Amino acid sequence: MRLFLLLVLCACTTGSFAGEAGVPATSAPDHVVLRLDEAIRNSKQYLARLEQLKKDKADAEAHLKQLEEQGQVLNGKLEVLSPASDKFAQAQEEREIIKVKTELLAKRTRALLDRRHGALLKESYDILRGHLATFAKERRIKLVTLAPNPDMPNGGSNEILMQLGMQTALYYDASLDITEAFVAYVNGRFAAEAPAVPAGP
Repeated sequence: MRLFLLLVLCACTTGSFAGEAGVPATSAPDHVVLRLDEAIRNSKQYLARLEQLKKDKADAEAHLKQLEEQGQVLNGKLEVLSPASDKFAQAQEEREIIKVKTELLAKRTRALLDRRHGALLKESYDILRGHLATFAKERRIKLVTLAPNPDMPNGGSNEILMQLGMQTALYYDASLDITEAFVAYVNGRFAAEAPAVPAGP
């Protein structure tokens, strides 16, 4: 009888730990690695906003192409007009204005798109970190380390040393890599929350 009660008590104790805070029991390691760059670039939240960014870039390039075509038309006029005529001077002035306008617009567009992409990467990183905290708690993971970069880029000694200093781990077993599982988790959350997420600018 005592043995039976002891077995029942052990079973109840084990069950309370496994179901604590609604977290399922798991044998997963408590220290894992994540390929952050791949996680960001495969998240649907990032890809959806990136598509809008690509569309805006295409629109800007179309506008620049129109300005370049206007400049080519003016170049054609200048070839047939007499340099002494008023129309030649007017066409020459218009061509220079369009040239400067095109250069300024191209420079401003590149800078704007670069800033927007940087903001998108930061936003995606912040969102992933929030999801990662929940993901890790649900699986009782205590530490997530960045997976090391398998390839070092070519470059000068300072660049190589900087890359070496950024490595947080030098080796990991493939069984510790949670990237694919985490991306699936994040994309599932995005699909569930997508109707409530406003469209990007």
